[in-house]
Amino acid sequence: MTQAVAPLDRPADPLRERRFVLFATARTISVFGNAVGPLALTFAVLDLPGSSPPALSLVLAAISVPRIALMLLGGVIGDRLPRHRVLVAAELMCGSAYGAMTLLVLTGRASVAALAVCAAVAGTASALLLPSLNGLTAELVAPQARQRGNALLRLGTNTATVAGFAAGGALITWLGPGWALALDAATFAVAAGLLARLRLAGTARTTRRNLPAELRDGWREFVRRRWLWQIVLAAAVINAAVGVTFGLAGPLLARAHLGGAGAWSGVLAGYAVGMFAGVLVAMRIRTTRPLRTAVLAVSMLGLPALLLGSGAALPFVILAAVLAGVAFDVFGVLWETTVQSEVPTEAMSRVSAYEWLGAVGLGPPVMIAAGFVVPGIGVRTTLLGLAAVIAVAALVPLASSSVRHYERQPDGRVR
Repeated sequence: MTQAVAPLDRPADPLRERRFVLFATARTISVFGNAVGPLALTFAVLDLPGSSPPALSLVLAAISVPRIALMLLGGVIGDRLPRHRVLVAAELMCGSAYGAMTLLVLTGRASVAALAVCAAVAGTASALLLPSLNGLTAELVAPQARQRGNALLRLGTNTATVAGFAAGGALITWLGPGWALALDAATFAVAAGLLARLRLAGTARTTRRNLPAELRDGWREFVRRRWLWQIVLAAAVINAAVGVTFGLAGPLLARAHLGGAGAWSGVLAGYAVGMFAGVLVAMRIRTTRPLRTAVLAVSMLGLPALLLGSGAALPFVILAAVLAGVAFDVFGVLWETTVQSEVPTEAMSRVSAYEWLGAVGLGPPVMIAAGFVVPGIGVRTTLLGLAAVIAVAALVPLASSSVRHYERQPDGRVR
């Protein structure tokens, strides 16, 4: 059930829309902070007297557990309330959490328990923020300009991620993790201030019903589109396999055969370069079959695992990482644009919440299992298996006519 309201007046070029520029700037600043924060938190925990890997795992889990557990609630809230206001609240909550961490670390009063509590607040804020992002983009950008708008957003966030890693590492080295946490807290405050300046006309919203009913409505919107849940299922497998490749098996092989951390940094840098290039490619793609193009692109995510497992020289592995980065952003832009074109605005946050849960939910248990499996079967064998899994999972959705035959006209309308 929705309340009908007047549509927004949105220019065809997102960069001529002041509200989009504010939103994109806020997202870029916030993502910069997100790149600095976890890195600073990791070293803040490791600097504690008597700290240990289990202590670090506890603090990091305190971020991910509420993020997953409260994601569906965040989807309901994003469909009930103005999404830019939800984002303001989430940014302020994150800023408060990292501000508290800053005070704890700089005053020497930090403990694992205290940092874990602050991390849980930050994870809760993420559960509020993530489901509302896609819906707000759809509200701000005209249908025919959404592909460009999504690409511009990714260009900003990719730049912010790389810059955040570099700035965070330098700040931690020179001044310590406490000051890096302070920078992170400040970025969330700035992002909240920019989002608070958004002035949006009314948009469709669900009438307030009980939580289970709203979740059921969102679930129906999710499952009624076969292409949506089929690709999300594939993404769950792909994300888990890519996570093991870049988080465990790849670093282990790099340490043993490629020269260690320096070599692996080169691979990650190649992936980042590919993501930048992928945004530029995605801006220029003109296709009426975006899902087919997106699925074919994402099949290249297994290239780094294939070359690592095959014993290829480092330059070829880096090239594979570049191509994988291109594929990741081409898929992301085409996918987000399709979802925004198909899903009603009033249900977008709930559908996004189900999408997020489905796409990332398999990752943590697979990563834990991989820690026991990889030593038994060997790193190279694992990587070759991961490459095969990624390729198969990426191409399976093409067996579905809803994916193969999905068409969208250049003006954003679905045929």
